Amino acid sequence: MLKDKKAFTLAEVMVTMAVFGVLVALVLPAIANIRPNKSKALFKKAYYTAERMVFELVNDEDFYPTTGDEIGFSNTVVASYLGQSYGGDDETDAKKKFCSLFARKVNTISDDINCDAAHSVPTANATYTEPSFITTDGISWYLPITKFDKTGEDISETIYVDINNTKEPNCKYDEQNPSKCNNPDIFEIKVEPDGKMRITGTKEKEYLQANNSVK
Repeated sequence: MLKDKKAFTLAEVMVTMAVFGVLVALVLPAIANIRPNKSKALFKKAYYTAERMVFELVNDEDFYPTTGDEIGFSNTVVASYLGQSYGGDDETDAKKKFCSLFARKVNTISDDINCDAAHSVPTANATYTEPSFITTDGISWYLPITKFDKTGEDISETIYVDINNTKEPNCKYDEQNPSKCNNPDIFEIKVEPDGKMRITGTKEKEYLQANNSVK
């Protein structure tokens, strides 16, 4: 004689599915928060690279000696590095000094360095702009062409980084219209003549404070 086979009732199956759905809804956000955000990680990497290079340059007396009223990067006196000279009395050479020395100190994918005004600022309109140089981690760098001689309340210059090179969205977070670029790949890093660095953008602050630290 066959025994009766036991099976779940439809009500029991529905209750089980409902419980499973609740668990998924609770767990997925937690997993999303734990999973590293690539954009955050790459911006932090770019920031720490800039921090290291700025510190090394501004504290190197061979590059930026302290003379008179000229402090740090505002000293455009000629400096030699790896057989080449940077800076000097010529206006163009003086403005290219910071960009050129920075580029020579990092690992770039080629010797094609563009330290000029046309490559110092990304257009941030979904059209990729050729940078000053690209580092081996695929980050595009746009360095200021300047003598660091601004006056007034804000004397900082801006380094721009595009963390994923030519890939879209090629945009910067818009403080006035956040939905326009909610997941930016272009960020700003402020640098002052004495080497002090700071960030002012909402996304820059959010990403730099994120837990997924990369150095």
